[in-house]
Amino acid sequence: MIKFDFVTYNKIEDYKKNGVKLKGVKEFFEKHKDMMGWYDIDNLCNDDKIFKIKEKALYIKENCDLFLVVGIGGSYMGSQALIDALNPYYKNETQKPQVMFVGNSLSNDYINYVLNLMDEKEVIINVISKSGNTLEILTTYDILLSKMKEKYKEDELKQRVIITTEVSINNTLYKEAKEKEFDVIDTFKNIGGRFSVFTESGLLPVCVSGINIENIINGAKEAMQDINNQARYALIRDIMIDNGKQIEAYTSYEPKLYYFLEWLKQLYAESLGKNNKGILPISIINTRDLHSMGQYIQEGPKIIFETLFVIKNNRNNIYIERYRKNLSEINDIAYKAVSKAHYDDNIFSNLFELDELNESNMGYLMQFFMVSVAMSGLLEDNEEVFTQNGVEKYKSILNSMLKE
Repeated sequence: MIKFDFVTYNKIEDYKKNGVKLKGVKEFFEKHKDMMGWYDIDNLCNDDKIFKIKEKALYIKENCDLFLVVGIGGSYMGSQALIDALNPYYKNETQKPQVMFVGNSLSNDYINYVLNLMDEKEVIINVISKSGNTLEILTTYDILLSKMKEKYKEDELKQRVIITTEVSINNTLYKEAKEKEFDVIDTFKNIGGRFSVFTESGLLPVCVSGINIENIINGAKEAMQDINNQARYALIRDIMIDNGKQIEAYTSYEPKLYYFLEWLKQLYAESLGKNNKGILPISIINTRDLHSMGQYIQEGPKIIFETLFVIKNNRNNIYIERYRKNLSEINDIAYKAVSKAHYDDNIFSNLFELDELNESNMGYLMQFFMVSVAMSGLLEDNEEVFTQNGVEKYKSILNSMLKE
């Protein structure tokens, strides 16, 4: 269960003026339906698709020690967020299989580390790219495939490479996968990468890691039953813009949510950072960042507001004799003290309180924010909420420079 508190640490109360725009949300969604395949969660995650994901995950778990997921941006960030949030902090690396994400960095040292790891393990790789032409993905794919060819004969190699991409004649990855007879998953119809967390591309690594994906989907479906809070959150962001706020700090006092906050950064930056508009999203983990970002937020320019995620978890609590309180109580007091200090200096906060960190709550939150960012596209007059032309520009220049 998730509680929403948009009042205690926030002075925004009147939504009427800005809320007029949201009367056109159905028409806005209909206009962009060619990129909203993620919105119909019942169709996207029907029983047949869930069964196929679980079946493929079982095969992967039974046939490898190391599952390498090659992706960048939206092609991996949602999966990483769910796996980090819902698994132990230091998952035993001997647990079969170990799920690792690669392709999001061109670091020579990191790739060499992965190649050395592959020497001693049975490996399956899953290469994820909507376009099938992304430089980081193709580069990493070439390196890993070369290593896989050293380890496995051609027939076995076909059982150890999965290509998740969009079927297209202009798709390099798809064409090579068909030529080499690799397993191909077509998962991106009407869905952009950053909205793909509940597709096969997002859920397969999560399922392989041992997480109950059906509970995640049930949480996402619950988020669709009442979207009033998604609308309220989108309206608050719009009003913050009107009041000169330029930065939103996604903040948690639970380190397991680090990649979830990173996923939010991508979702909002890539969707709304266009045409010299958009709030800059940043991520903060407290209490770690209180002595750095906390100082800036408190006494720097009043251009920041916070969206805070709190987990009410009282299991296995550690009692601190010095303060006569358990550790969770102290953590709660810390966030309340910080939020109160910020509020007193006109720095406002939205509060999301989770009764616990579980599959259902994570599924709810992810669907919540995907719906809400689409609403923000309408409120901010952003007709390009589902595109990413700025990203495509750097890709074009990079590819040109490589040919010089």
